[in-house]
Amino acid sequence: MQKLVELKKVVYAELVENEQARRNDTDLLLGVFKRLGINTQESFASLANSGKLRQMESITRCRRKLQQEYPELRIEPVAKLRGERQQVFKDFAKAEG
Repeated sequence: MQKLVELKKVVYAELVENEQARRNDTDLLLGVFKRLGINTQESFASLANSGKLRQMESITRCRRKLQQEYPELRIEPVAKLRGERQQVFKDFAKAEG
């Protein structure tokens, strides 16, 4: 739990200081990794094999939670598009189930 609290603080800082991170999860991930001291110049395979990328899903979950708590960290056209994509996936999941 404590690790998630700390990660949430890092994600919050990135969202506040980097508007592009609000628009794009790739930019968010790169910014957070840099803040955590992860060398983003290493290959994806090397980072993945070392376990340094395990937090990717947690980072995007923190973004969603923070944008829910702090609407000023949302960019409305992006939030609308994400909502539409989420609904498409929900419809897909229902059809497959």
